[in-house]
Amino acid sequence: MSKIAKFVVIINDNVFWMEDKAVQFYTNLFKEKDLGEKYAEQHLSKKELFRIQNDFSIEILMAYLGETPQSYLKLDSSRILNENLGASKAINLSEIIYFDEEDLKALIKRAEEIASQRKHDLIWVKAFAVDTALIDILRSLNYEEFERKEGVEDQFPKRIYFQKNVN
Repeated sequence: MSKIAKFVVIINDNVFWMEDKAVQFYTNLFKEKDLGEKYAEQHLSKKELFRIQNDFSIEILMAYLGETPQSYLKLDSSRILNENLGASKAINLSEIIYFDEEDLKALIKRAEEIASQRKHDLIWVKAFAVDTALIDILRSLNYEEFERKEGVEDQFPKRIYFQKNVN
C-alpha cells in the first residue's frame, strides 16, 4: 500500500498524536530529551497547533498509510514569513515530522503539487543541519541551499535553508 499525503484539520482526535510524534521526532533528532521536548512545546504543542488552526495561511499536510497517520509538516504561505526571497509568491515547508523516507517523499511531493496548483513560484524549507535524511532527500529532489537571516535560535541546532523554483 502506498503512502498518500493530504490536508488535515487540527481536532482533538489528532492533536495529541501530533504533539507526541513531534516530541519523539525532535528528541531523536537532537539526541537530547529536554531539547526535543522544548522545541516541540514551542512549535507543535497542542496549544500551538490549535492556535495555527485559526491562521488560514498555515496548513497541515499529513502522510497516511491507509487510514493511519504516519508523518506531517506545516505549509506556511503567510506573506511576512515568505518575503525577501526574490519570489513573487513563496511557500514554506517547516516542522517536518517523519519516521521514514517514504513518508518524507510523499509529503514533499504533495507539497510541490499544491504549490504548483496554487501558482507559487518558490518552495523553501528550513532544515536542521543534523537532519541529514531530510537534507539528502531535498538535494535529491533538486532543492538548492541558500542563505537566510532569521531570528537567533541559539539553543537549537543550526538550520540550513533550501529552495526550489516551482513551474
